Amino acid sequence: MSVKSFGRVVLAVAAAGLAACGSDEVGADRLDSVQAGMPKDSLMAIMGKGPLTGQFGDTLRLDHGFRVQRFLTGGKMFEVLYYREKPGDVSEPVAQFTETPVVLADGKVLGWGWEYYVEKGMGEFKLPTPIKEQPASAAGAPPKS
Repeated sequence: MSVKSFGRVVLAVAAAGLAACGSDEVGADRLDSVQAGMPKDSLMAIMGKGPLTGQFGDTLRLDHGFRVQRFLTGGKMFEVLYYREKPGDVSEPVAQFTETPVVLADGKVLGWGWEYYVEKGMGEFKLPTPIKEQPASAAGAPPKS
């Protein structure tokens, strides 16, 4: 199985588990008022200031203290902001237990959450998996607090 396929399987299984629980998304209570079609500035008012930091060039991967990724796919500019509550550094890898993606296109919210990212972001919009495969020794290790 390729790394890309493995990543999709892991995300799909995790998203299904999160969908069953409903409120397990990081920041679900805050993100509950996010609506499709909402402009980015309204989204940022809801999200507030993020807890991530970066140094030098890494600051380009931050938007108001949240991790941001931008992709030009199918002639459309997509932006993914990752809502997070725990402090950290943008150089850390994306992790489902610490971050929740919010997908925007052309400055408007399309949807949010891991289920949305897997089904629409990766499926329909062909966005890449944000989760990198961990080395075998780290794969079974519990997450660091």
